[in-house]
Amino acid sequence: MRIVCLVPSWTETLIECGVNVVGRTRYCVHPADRVASLPVVGGTKDVQWSKVAALAPDMVIFDKEENTRKMAETCPFPYFATEVKSVPGMPQALEQLAQVLDCEALQQLSYRYRAVLGRTSACTPEALPLLPDDQASDLSVLDEKRPWIYLIWRKPYMTVGKDTFIHSLFAHLGHQLLTPGDRYPVVDEAWLRQHNPVLLCSSEPYPFAGKLEQTREELKLDAVLIDGEPLCWYDIRSLRYLESI
Repeated sequence: MRIVCLVPSWTETLIECGVNVVGRTRYCVHPADRVASLPVVGGTKDVQWSKVAALAPDMVIFDKEENTRKMAETCPFPYFATEVKSVPGMPQALEQLAQVLDCEALQQLSYRYRAVLGRTSACTPEALPLLPDDQASDLSVLDEKRPWIYLIWRKPYMTVGKDTFIHSLFAHLGHQLLTPGDRYPVVDEAWLRQHNPVLLCSSEPYPFAGKLEQTREELKLDAVLIDGEPLCWYDIRSLRYLESI
């Protein structure tokens, strides 16, 4: 089957599993050596169907959070849309894709995810995918005395809510992130100072690298830089991270 994938996490996974991916979004950057030659048909929130048509796909892969409803409604090709919101939901999502694409390798990934879910992992500071940064606070601030909050954006400050893959991943690791609500809420500086959390500043979608000192000064809080890819790319990348700890 010829597949156009509009979900960065799935693009990487499908390629690693031997699926014939013939088109991608500009955000589908992994695996870098394999996607470089694949045509780009748009972004995760926009797509040029004329470019997709030129690739003659048998199926287009969407995700209900990553892509827009309008993209699916206007898709002139057969498509399949996943809905990934949590680590526990990954085995089923992989099984569904395995069936739709007739891919045994995807089925094997679902078994590996179930194995990960069957054991308990401790979310120690050493287990986190922290990135080196001269502006980061000392690792000792990541203790049980203060809550952690995961920041994905700056100006306005945004975090992850309970109904997200990232939040569920931390819950699987035994740590409840501080959050004021569901999905991706905006938090103001006064609220952050009131709760006095340690800031886990993600490398994406906002590139906090190089901004930690400003962030710490603005909020008067400790902050560390964390690699967002193994925490929010709900694919083989997050699976490998979970298997490694």
